[in-house]
Amino acid sequence: MRLNHVTLPSVDPERSLPFYEGLGLTAIVLDRDHDGRLRYARLIFPDGDSTLSLERESRGRPAEVGGAGGAGEAGGGPLPGPVLYFECDDLDARIAALTAVGYAFVEGPETKPWLWREARLRDPDGHELCLFRAGFYRRDPPWRIASVPPASPGPGAGMAEPLDASLEALLEVNNRGYVDAAIPSARDLQITAYLEGIERGGAAVAERAARLLGPPYTGTLVAYAERMASLAVRTQGDRPARLGALALALAWGRAPDVRVLIPVLGLLHDGIRRAGGEPARTFREVADLCPGEAAPVLSDFLTRPDLDEIAEEMGFAARRDRDGFRYRRTWGAGDI
Repeated sequence: MRLNHVTLPSVDPERSLPFYEGLGLTAIVLDRDHDGRLRYARLIFPDGDSTLSLERESRGRPAEVGGAGGAGEAGGGPLPGPVLYFECDDLDARIAALTAVGYAFVEGPETKPWLWREARLRDPDGHELCLFRAGFYRRDPPWRIASVPPASPGPGAGMAEPLDASLEALLEVNNRGYVDAAIPSARDLQITAYLEGIERGGAAVAERAARLLGPPYTGTLVAYAERMASLAVRTQGDRPARLGALALALAWGRAPDVRVLIPVLGLLHDGIRRAGGEPARTFREVADLCPGEAAPVLSDFLTRPDLDEIAEEMGFAARRDRDGFRYRRTWGAGDI
């Protein structure tokens, strides 16, 4: 089963037709009454095989439909109308072009916590449209139900997907308050999705990501790694800490000062141990995936003699917040 077609009620399809043609759709059916008034229009999208139609209706019909089924009455009126989602690979360029010819966007473009980049506007009948770019995350977000197989091979199949579009999204989000935000946060999920895409892509994708992740990203990746150590202990699973180690490994080659990364390696080691995992195995697996300059560091770290007390040695204490276990620094302000 797949969605093929949507029909929208329209007070005046003749007025709404140019709006959708301006977005790039093409009319393939125009049905007029005997007086020449447009009654129905069907349009095709420039990509794919989906179609959209406009059908002339009176203003009263949506409210009547809402009240007839009980749901409208129980809620005190008709439900809000539908939102049409149009996916655009060239979202920002398209929005700029549409704005230049008079289209008025009421929201965006902005990257949402669910990892889609969106902008919204309304057609002449008041129907809400969302132009968006989701890429891989449209069908396979990081919180997809585990029992449902992914719909696509993952970002590794197209190297530009996680490294260009998602990297752009990482830069767009303000990090203010990130260190002390609740765990996990929308920012955590966004970075997790980016790292999981790199992980699926393998060593070649990781090497390219390491070249792109320059100094502006170091603070974000360090903060993420610290938070993932706490999440590993809280959930009793070492998966978050593994992604935290990957984040540090990717930042290693271009970090302004690698000394800020070393304490967090100790924290991740402690987090994996507290979560019941095997730090040595996790570090070696990440080392196998990572660029050359980071791999020896991960391996050498495992030879330290103080690993049993490594978190405390590195300046972190086990604490709790309102949501559960959380590491806290015993030095500095904790800001990134």
